[in-house]
Amino acid sequence: MLAVKTVNITVDPDDLEEFYRLASKKGIKFSTWVQVKMKEFIEEEKMIEEWRRERS
Repeated sequence: MLAVKTVNITVDPDDLEEFYRLASKKGIKFSTWVQVKMKEFIEEEKMIEEWRRERS
């Protein structure tokens, strides 16, 4: 089972409402989308770090 941590975030209410409107058509949940984006960010940052280490 995957462990999760509950966190509070602040988002623009209009943007959140628009996200819900668009994402619901595709069955996407906000928390799932945030997790995917966080993983993408982490992977990109790791690749940048590795690239910088190799250049040094």
